[in-house]
Amino acid sequence: MLTISTQSDYGLLMISYLLKKKEYVPVSELVEKMNLPQRYLARIAAEMAKHKILVSREGKVGGYKLTEKAKTMNLYDFLRIFEGEVSIARCDKPGFTCKWYDVCQHKGVLRNTFSKILSRELKKQKLLTLFH
Repeated sequence: MLTISTQSDYGLLMISYLLKKKEYVPVSELVEKMNLPQRYLARIAAEMAKHKILVSREGKVGGYKLTEKAKTMNLYDFLRIFEGEVSIARCDKPGFTCKWYDVCQHKGVLRNTFSKILSRELKKQKLLTLFH
């Protein structure tokens, strides 16, 4: 089963909320409106700011808002921030050791076919079109 981490999921939730706002939104408002843990959400927001999806401002009228890069980014590049390499099989992830690797007959299809199709389709999908 293909799943995304809570970091990616919460990041997408944050983007969907910020998309409706023109001004900076404090983390406290995001926490209150989305009912998510503050420290975790702050770390996710900081990571998205590091990758230039969000811009941050400190102070009383500070917070986060979406950048121009967020408007052009594709879903594949967004997911790579929190997921690392986007793949359909665990054996495709760096550092994963499979005890059935030597006898597995389907790893080639999963790695070479499904993962490539998934990556190609995610690259076609603009991040912000998920919310329209």
